[in-house]
Amino acid sequence: MLEAVRGLPDHFAQGAAFAAPVGHQFRGVRRVIIAGMGGSAFPGELLRIHTDPLGLDLRVARDYQIHERFGADTLVIAASYSGNTEETLAALADARQRGAQVMVISAGGQLAEIAARDGLAAVRLERPTPTFQPRAATGFFLGALAAVLENADLLPGGVAAMTATGAALRAHTQVEARAEAIAHTLHGRIPVLYATHPFGIVAQVIKIKFNENAKMPAFFYGIPELNHNEMVGFTRVTGPFTAVVLDDPGAADRHRHRVNTTVATLETNGVPVVRVPLPPHEAPLVQAFSALYLFDFATCALAALGGVDPNPVAMVEDFKQALGPWSH
Repeated sequence: MLEAVRGLPDHFAQGAAFAAPVGHQFRGVRRVIIAGMGGSAFPGELLRIHTDPLGLDLRVARDYQIHERFGADTLVIAASYSGNTEETLAALADARQRGAQVMVISAGGQLAEIAARDGLAAVRLERPTPTFQPRAATGFFLGALAAVLENADLLPGGVAAMTATGAALRAHTQVEARAEAIAHTLHGRIPVLYATHPFGIVAQVIKIKFNENAKMPAFFYGIPELNHNEMVGFTRVTGPFTAVVLDDPGAADRHRHRVNTTVATLETNGVPVVRVPLPPHEAPLVQAFSALYLFDFATCALAALGGVDPNPVAMVEDFKQALGPWSH
């Protein structure tokens, strides 16, 4: 997993290269839906940090069906790193039946087979090592999605934005040392991630990294909503919780004041707080991935402190076996 994390800065450009031939064939697209689960879905949500201010109608669907109206002016991208995610396979079939333009992004599996058999547009991602995990493929997905959408005239400059994000991460030369310090602070604790808009999805993805890399529970919520409900739960602190606040120095003054007051309130009620400043004067996507990169390393360090291997997700694989095969 550490090898995969260290490769993240290069993954954006590599993902764009994988997708270079794809996207030109799509015409008349007015909205984009990415159908996926887990590590193949949250890249789409992260991409929205960049695309929402530009007005691109991009959404993520996580289920066997796509629960909204769409038609021929919609591009549905079925994304599954393994290519075998049953919900994504069903969503692709749903999209095709309902007349959307479709394509797939995968590293193989049934999605790749269906694309080859039926002549669907497809991006084939690489698997750098046999045990490479989908949650480590975020940069590949972001680069590939940006290239496809740029080729389809939906996201001008998308590839340049992704490669710039990778270049910014390469400049974070002290990231592993910072991550080690955070890991020691959070060892034996239950982290609760908090962030303001648009970084709520970043808090969610970091929460997932605690779950899958460090094999420990973690939770997330948004500011300002937590001030209206969740923080009351800390009136009685019933566990070893630590609040981890993603601190955006460029947030509006009222949000900055709210974050400061939230931190003070939590500390007064006995909740330790770790503030993680996002880099100032950077594009939001760079800010987002700066935090993700840091916590990729931190959660691997927590795995080491806990004596577990961050790479496999045995409980997920065992669950899939218990669930049994799915036919469609």
